Amino acid sequence: MYFVISGEVRLSRTSVTGQEIVLQRSRGGILAEASVDQPRYHCDAVAAEESKLLLVPRKVFEIALDDDIFRRKWVAHLVRELRRLRAQAERLSLNTTRERIVHFIETEGDGNAVSLVGTRKEWAAELGVSHEALYRTLAKMQNKGEIEVDGRTVRIRFS
Repeated sequence: MYFVISGEVRLSRTSVTGQEIVLQRSRGGILAEASVDQPRYHCDAVAAEESKLLLVPRKVFEIALDDDIFRRKWVAHLVRELRRLRAQAERLSLNTTRERIVHFIETEGDGNAVSLVGTRKEWAAELGVSHEALYRTLAKMQNKGEIEVDGRTVRIRFS
């Protein structure tokens, strides 16, 4: 098991067309939870920037799971990750870039605002849209007074 202390690490596979498919992006926390019961990883870990990771040997992790407190915290972590992934799946099913932006702010933000961690280009990839579509939609929403963008913070101005 790996724990991302700093930086960003992506778990990815390469599609048949040669494109990177990002399965997980971590800027802090456990990486590759889905492989905990597998004999090997089914993807590659790629550091998107200089990163620091903590290696937890599998045997140590398995022993820790025997501890009730650790196991409860592990289950709570997995439940949070499941909720996050369900929200992501719901967001990707939305038809417009505008709907995906609003959904992201509502589910990943604090109240009516979200502070972006990465670049807008990375945000576009997470939303499943081109960065050009994201920039155009953000500009339209700003012009209509629907959102306010202040540096890395995007705030909804409507309900």
